[in-house]
Amino acid sequence: MAEEFFDEGKKKVLELDARRKIYDIVRKFAGCHFREIERKSGLSTGSIKYHLSYLTKHGLIKEERDGNNLRYYPNEFGSEDKKLLGLLRQKSIRKIVLFILTHNNCNHKQIVQFVGLSPSTVSWHLKKLEESNIIGFAKKGRKTAYGILIDKGNIINLLITYRESFLDSVVDRVIDMWELS
Repeated sequence: MAEEFFDEGKKKVLELDARRKIYDIVRKFAGCHFREIERKSGLSTGSIKYHLSYLTKHGLIKEERDGNNLRYYPNEFGSEDKKLLGLLRQKSIRKIVLFILTHNNCNHKQIVQFVGLSPSTVSWHLKKLEESNIIGFAKKGRKTAYGILIDKGNIINLLITYRESFLDSVVDRVIDMWELS
């Protein structure tokens, strides 16, 4: 929902420069957490807390608990996109998802080699992705093959939309590769 379509009440909410700055950060970096907003805005902790609460109360943004973090999203964000983007904001999980996206039916060993994490850490992240219904697996003999369960285009659309907020060369390569195919 673009700001030009806001009613007068919502436009009034965004009249303060600090509040507009926080709102713009949440729109540009959907799924960001409090500390990211603090770093990007340069505003005081108290000011950010107040304005985030105010924006949430007035329906311009939504906050969603993700473990110990609160993540902030533009109000028009759907629950599936929030869940997916919340996961993609975590670097290790993002690398795993991108690897599986570009290497369908890959196995645990290949994922471990690509992401450079311990096998147990990769297993923990894979379990989290399975529980979120982002990836699935199939047994092939003694090996397990992983694949993406959700619409791959949705993942790519979120990556393209929020590309600059990831600052990740892997994201850039996947998007470039996707655009070429």
